[in-house]
Amino acid sequence: MENNKVYFPGLNGLRFYAAFAVVITHIELIKSFQGYPTFWVENSGNNLTLRSIIQKFVFELGSLGVYFFFVLSGFLITYLLLVEKAKTKTVAVKKFYVRRILRIWPLYYLIVILGFFVIPYFTTGSIAFANKELNDNFGLNLFLYLIILPNIAHAMFHPVPHISQTWSIGVEEQFYLIWPVLAKKAKNIFRMLLVVFFVMMAIKVFLLLLSHLGFNSTGFLALKKFFAMSKIECMTIGGMGAYFLFTKKELIQQYVYKTWVLLVSLLFIPLLILFTPPAIQDGIHLVYSVVFLLIILNVSGNPNSFLKLENKVYVFLGNISYSIYMYHFMLIPAVFYVLKKLGIEPSNQILTQLLTYVSVTAVSILISWLSYKYFEGWFLKLKSRFTIIKSGSN
Repeated sequence: MENNKVYFPGLNGLRFYAAFAVVITHIELIKSFQGYPTFWVENSGNNLTLRSIIQKFVFELGSLGVYFFFVLSGFLITYLLLVEKAKTKTVAVKKFYVRRILRIWPLYYLIVILGFFVIPYFTTGSIAFANKELNDNFGLNLFLYLIILPNIAHAMFHPVPHISQTWSIGVEEQFYLIWPVLAKKAKNIFRMLLVVFFVMMAIKVFLLLLSHLGFNSTGFLALKKFFAMSKIECMTIGGMGAYFLFTKKELIQQYVYKTWVLLVSLLFIPLLILFTPPAIQDGIHLVYSVVFLLIILNVSGNPNSFLKLENKVYVFLGNISYSIYMYHFMLIPAVFYVLKKLGIEPSNQILTQLLTYVSVTAVSILISWLSYKYFEGWFLKLKSRFTIIKSGSN
């Protein structure tokens, strides 16, 4: 990192694996919708058989991928804002918004258009589980998606087929809306991160208490679900990591850049998946966020890290990870349709399972690359006009 250039090696590889974790969960989820044998089970019981272990991982991986993206967003955005503020004594909020708009909005709105106006009229690999709900609430649903509040729509109604993953984009955009303004005004960004963290947690605890007291109206349940989905506290944890890396790098080098820290962090993930008690399930994302932050710091900054994720392949996959995340949900049923036409039923037999995953992954990467190169890339070229601190990520 030098001059006005900020680049963290290895994060592109982590981005891809986070996106692929979401793909795995959604492959099995769509199998269940279409009546195929599946490993997607909400409650696989307490007996740790091989099948129940696979089921637990399949069910949790998608959420973990999203949590990771939240932590990474908080980390990168906060670090870039800290560098900008240190160099310019302020934060150019309008330019920040334009950069985020150019990166997020073109693909987001394309996916929304496809989800509302194109794919529902094709029977090829369609998902019918929410079509009636979509039609019943079409106008309000569409309005919320158009003003980039898909997480509110998700809290109020059933997910929109093929594009329900966009709820997390709403959460990130709401964070991007408030954070540069707060960072600009804050004399101490770490203190501001703590304030945002505790405000979010206080709201969630208050809503949980009301729920236990018997509040169960439709509006209240939608509000509770909205805040449960809004994992902005994950982003603040990522931001805290960025703050310490920027202001106290010697402490990070002394206490975090350790082989055993990275190893324990990686081992913690399967242990948390398998053994987290239901009583603390509502707060376990905070533990995951700390674990993910330790992994991010070690992979991106520790020269002695044994986890090396920096090469041309990972850079390529990381650059299109947002596209993979956005396209895959509508591509999975289409791939299933083609496989079925070829006489191959997605099932739990090893050969067909392998073929299903390879086909979905290959198609998702191909479509995402074409989108990144010929659609998103046009908007990304405009970002340089509004860039103050250059970043290795988009």
